[in-house]
Amino acid sequence: MAIVIRAHFDGKVIVPDEPVDLPVDTPLEFELKQEPAPLPWDPEKAKQAVKWLTEHAIPGLNIPDEALRRENMYEDRGL
Repeated sequence: MAIVIRAHFDGKVIVPDEPVDLPVDTPLEFELKQEPAPLPWDPEKAKQAVKWLTEHAIPGLNIPDEALRRENMYEDRGL
């Protein structure tokens, strides 16, 4: 039988975040997975920003793909 228990590490031991209904001295096997860190940005705000940029784009603005190549972008900087 497999169950998922959310828990946190208090610096010494792993502490369940919710009550666990198991008999005392039940042998267990753990597979620990660290939850990914939260994104440093809000995905919903990013979508809104892209939408705004799309709606307020400068008509006729066109940057050729060749201009965006790394060697062309940094040519004058010597990087």
